[in-house]
Amino acid sequence: MKQKIVIKLSMDKEKCRNKALKTAANVKGVTSVSLEGDDKDKVSVTGDNVDTVCLANELLKKFKNVTILSVEEVKKKTEEEKKKEEEKKKEEEKKKMMEACRAVLHGSCIKCHSMSCNGYFHVKREKRQKREKGKKPKNEG
Repeated sequence: MKQKIVIKLSMDKEKCRNKALKTAANVKGVTSVSLEGDDKDKVSVTGDNVDTVCLANELLKKFKNVTILSVEEVKKKTEEEKKKEEEKKKEEEKKKMMEACRAVLHGSCIKCHSMSCNGYFHVKREKRQKREKGKKPKNEG
């Protein structure tokens, strides 16, 4: 069971914050540790089957005030959410394919919709514009 534990500590300096992160990271089952809060005084620990009491005791050895704010289970995405995301991706791919097919089947340029262009002139013009941007104007003097 993956869980997220938020613990408030009294940390004034950056050195204390680093010590708290290292101490929390050494506890069995911890996968990630981060700082939270406006004053960076909360340590957020995420992991599999983390013993909250053991974590609090390890932090108590090095810090005076340790308060467990929350322990919550991290839920994985449900199957419905996954299906919705997959459907959105499929729809986007279909739209892209439809645009490409229209251009190929109709033989028209995507940019100007001309039957005779086929995109060649746009590519050529863009390359020429890039070349001209790279050139510096000559100073007369």
